[in-house]
Amino acid sequence: MSHSLKFTLAVSTVFAASAMFSACNKQEAALSKSLSEGGAEVAAQTSKSVVVYFSQTGATKKLAQVIKEARHADDFELLLVKPFPSTYDSTIAEVRAERESKQWPALVNAKLNVDKYDTVFLGYPIMFGTFTPPIYTFLEANDLSGKVVVPFCTYGSGGRKASSEELKTLEPNANVTLAYGISNKRINAEGGVETAKAEVAAFFGNLETGATEEMLMGGFSEQRPLTAEDSAAFAEGTKDYAYLGLKPLSVSSQVVAGMNYLFVCEMNAFGGPTVQTNVKIFKPLPGRGEAQLIGVEK
Repeated sequence: MSHSLKFTLAVSTVFAASAMFSACNKQEAALSKSLSEGGAEVAAQTSKSVVVYFSQTGATKKLAQVIKEARHADDFELLLVKPFPSTYDSTIAEVRAERESKQWPALVNAKLNVDKYDTVFLGYPIMFGTFTPPIYTFLEANDLSGKVVVPFCTYGSGGRKASSEELKTLEPNANVTLAYGISNKRINAEGGVETAKAEVAAFFGNLETGATEEMLMGGFSEQRPLTAEDSAAFAEGTKDYAYLGLKPLSVSSQVVAGMNYLFVCEMNAFGGPTVQTNVKIFKPLPGRGEAQLIGVEK
């Protein structure tokens, strides 16, 4: 489903320790420390991992294949017994009803032999600000206790962080890591899969070093009033997201191969209540394309 489906508001390696970890006391100690700190320990590439995902429009499947190839993992695509409707309004109504009733949709293949794996990469599109309903079905059918769970998602404008936090709540006995996310627009653009490959490689690096959300924000400047240049980057990056009702209040920046911006905004999505949110935008070096919305996170 394309951007028109607006409710789709939108790791060396994190693969889990296999039996090989037990052969090395130093590695065991490192893994124990990692788990206690909520991070993911990177080991030699000897453990077994699986990429479990549900893809509504094909975008999440593209990302799942990037991760599968990078980690030489098995894959397991979740399939609905009854597919979602093809129209926007009907799908919205169905997903809303499922979320309100907590009656999750039936899957053809809900059960996975998770005992075979140490790491589960769990992928999904964002729907209503968190993971799509079929993921609840999978979680209810499988015990991920003791597993390293690496979330990844695709979205219309955001939901990466919120979905990861919900996953930590639902799977308290698993080691749920940082999540990676990319917008449907970016991965479906020309060269989008290559963009995802580069970002996923960087994401794996962050997991290897045990980076946290807070640490990843450490390279940004202090929040400040917007300049004309900031405002222009914001307008360019959000031009296709008028439905979010974003109003920038302040900004911080980070020099990379271009510029990362983190705008604090008021958001009035679809005419709903006004909330404060963070909007990340990347502006490439001059001549290398327009500013892009990376994600919206509450």
